Amino acid sequence: MGIISIQSQVVSGHVGNSAAVFALQCCGREVWPIPTVLLSNHPGHGGAQGGPLPAEFLKTLPAGLAARGCFANCAAILSGYLGSEAGAALVTDCLHRARAAGANPIYLCDPVLGDDGRTYVRPEIVTAMLHISHLAHIITPNAHEIQLLTGAAPATTTQALLALRVLQSRGPGIAVLTSFEGADTPPATLEIIAADGPAAWRIKIPKLGQKFSGAGDLFAALFLHFWLSTRATPDALAKTCAAVHEVLLQTVSGGSDELALIAARHQMLSPRHIFAPERLA
Repeated sequence: MGIISIQSQVVSGHVGNSAAVFALQCCGREVWPIPTVLLSNHPGHGGAQGGPLPAEFLKTLPAGLAARGCFANCAAILSGYLGSEAGAALVTDCLHRARAAGANPIYLCDPVLGDDGRTYVRPEIVTAMLHISHLAHIITPNAHEIQLLTGAAPATTTQALLALRVLQSRGPGIAVLTSFEGADTPPATLEIIAADGPAAWRIKIPKLGQKFSGAGDLFAALFLHFWLSTRATPDALAKTCAAVHEVLLQTVSGGSDELALIAARHQMLSPRHIFAPERLA
């Protein structure tokens, strides 16, 4: 069974599919990546070349997968940065094809819309994301994205959990806030909060003092893998946080501005730091 991963891709670096695919393959997953955007490097580094792939071109890719029988063997669909409305249409097309082929794929929507108070997509993409997120089983926004999707900026852990409940009420059974710092968050700490049905948990991890492009993409991919393996949200949350933390530690120690995925591949699968989920509800 394979995972269709629909998101951006870079030639150099580890963001979007260029982070998710390697991580999932290291975990033993078959991955069929579809790039919505192809860039030379992450735009944050400057000088990026490339751009969104043409809508007509994107439409041909699911047909090719169908001819190979991929949709009948599709365990999950993962989406990230869409780049255009065509990316959202691609997600719905793949979901329909998989279901028509007799599969029942889990859809994880990582709503890559912005970060740190900055929205870096056009309003039409936010609208498209609101639509397809209703189709998701799992959604993994960051703190800025949950504000865009719910209209509320949570200031405390309780408010963050309420915002996750809003997302759940629209369709996803599982909603994960991948990074949160509230008024009641301990200093030098990030909270990751997950709601699954009426239950909820959080994990507190130490901040590492720098920004990590692609960390959210890596988190979404690994959470999908671990959740598919056990169907247990607290277990998937703990394993994902531990694995991502190892990659971030290696990135810091190597002084890199890209995720040290290759160097940290062994620690990612056998992490030294274990974080225990705390029950919130």
